[in-house]
Amino acid sequence: MNTTFFDLLWQLKQELENRGCETIDMPVFIDDPDYRRRILESVDLKTLNPAYRQILPELLDGRVLDITRQVRRIPHVSKPRNGGPVHTLESARKGPGVLTGLFIVLMLLVGVAGLVELTGDRVVSDLISSAGLQGAAETSEPTTSPVAQTTRGTTQAPPAVSVPPEETLFRLHGSNTIGETLAPALLKAFWQQQGAQGLRVEQGAVEVERDILFSLPGREALQRIELKAHGSSTGFKGLLSREADLAMASRRIKDKEKTRLAPLYGDLSSVRTEHVVGMDGLAIIVHPRNPISSLNTAQLAQLFAGKIRNWKQLGGPNQAVRLYSRDENSGTWDSFKSMVLKKHGVTLADTARRFESSMELSDRVSQEPGAIGFIGLPYVLRAKALAVADEAGALPVFPTTFTVSTEDYPLTRRLYMYEPMTLALDSPAHRFINFVTSEEGQEIVRKSGFISQNIQRIQPVLSDALPPRYLDLTRGGSRLSLNFRFNSGTFELDNKAQRDLERVIRFFEKHPGQRAVLIGFSDSTGNPSHNERLSLRRAEVVRDQLLARGINVAEVHGLGALAPVASNATATGRERNRRVEVWVRGTVSEPTQAGR
Repeated sequence: MNTTFFDLLWQLKQELENRGCETIDMPVFIDDPDYRRRILESVDLKTLNPAYRQILPELLDGRVLDITRQVRRIPHVSKPRNGGPVHTLESARKGPGVLTGLFIVLMLLVGVAGLVELTGDRVVSDLISSAGLQGAAETSEPTTSPVAQTTRGTTQAPPAVSVPPEETLFRLHGSNTIGETLAPALLKAFWQQQGAQGLRVEQGAVEVERDILFSLPGREALQRIELKAHGSSTGFKGLLSREADLAMASRRIKDKEKTRLAPLYGDLSSVRTEHVVGMDGLAIIVHPRNPISSLNTAQLAQLFAGKIRNWKQLGGPNQAVRLYSRDENSGTWDSFKSMVLKKHGVTLADTARRFESSMELSDRVSQEPGAIGFIGLPYVLRAKALAVADEAGALPVFPTTFTVSTEDYPLTRRLYMYEPMTLALDSPAHRFINFVTSEEGQEIVRKSGFISQNIQRIQPVLSDALPPRYLDLTRGGSRLSLNFRFNSGTFELDNKAQRDLERVIRFFEKHPGQRAVLIGFSDSTGNPSHNERLSLRRAEVVRDQLLARGINVAEVHGLGALAPVASNATATGRERNRRVEVWVRGTVSEPTQAGR
């Protein structure tokens, strides 16, 4: 028996997905030869049913597909796994191939009725099966055909097509730091804003996999967001295999990941694709009764390398050190490895216990007297967080809202979501990203225990050890809870700073009469007078951007390498020291917050 080329393609899609292939976007599969070849090259084509092999040449050679022509049919295969379309620019196209395919499906259903009088119920059942449809009451009894029996000569009604139980709107994979509590909270808030009803979180087969399920007005199918939080690197792997639509990461995308993904999604490090969704302090946690209150990064490196094995070596109790670490896929692990272990040329001790769950790690540290671990700031829970100094002799800094938002705390990191440039602007995934970076979304970030990017004005408590010139410039002023930073080796504002400009503008629009004082800083590399000129130039870049938007900038200063917030011995430390602080002077219309 024959069927249409279009129908056979859908059965091929089911067969490939049942063999473990990624979910296939059928409109793209029909229209895009490169996408087709990549899908087909991922399976052993020799093992396919011969009916599929008859169409492989035209699927692989890039020709335009004639989806209306007749081909030899094959037996029924099971339905594909649940899931909805990926909302991409490609899948949003209204190509003639897709419209023709829909027309063919409708014609098949209409044709069922006419075939009954000629061939009886069995042929109708075969046709329905070949189209991937299932009768509502199919049993072994011949009188329970999917098509209701009628007297001869009456018109036969086509069988009802069942609506898929779920429609997957998008898939969010990656960082456990983001995915464990923050992402579910953001997803709930966004979809409630969109009118979602009956919203719930359904636990998956493993702890870090969940589905966000809800109903939307006018939609019959249950709506689904797939959330998998196995670690930052898995988000980028999911984009590469097309198993994810957005990637979460608690560290910046690596050059090799960016290069690998660029042909599919464009430059994922651009301001349009890389979104800072919040700030986090990498907290060093110990048992609550541990008397140690602060450590520098060199001591942390010695501890986690296994070279300091007893707390008495650091002035603590005679207690063996127990090491707890996040797993290899974790962005938390990547951040700690970069900021502590690599910085001091050591590797993690083999005795360290590894955890995929942030909550589980924190819980274990709080129960083990000799334990020490590292965790995202919201997961400190019952454990004790230590103050950290970037180098020996530097002032230890506790991870607070202010010190993390300004990135003055040595183990501060940015939390990211990466959005492929191929996503349609009206897709649910893109609208979700816009919500996350909005003031409303950032308020959810704050309520989830992370550090919001919404600007606060702080009255910091400054140490007398700071340079006198700095103290003179800032006396009587308040400070905004951000620093402007630049792309490495340039005077170009980085992606976060470009978005922070809009936040600063909104602050001054809400607080008329306030004046900005900009103070630029540099690292200590090179001639001091040259560094002072560089720091002033950075402050002037910010000034020019604010003046162009009508913001009153009262003063601009460059202090060179004074008042470093990080070690100048490392590239990342020097980059953090190259910054511009924003101070405010004028009539204060609301109470300021006290902070360090």
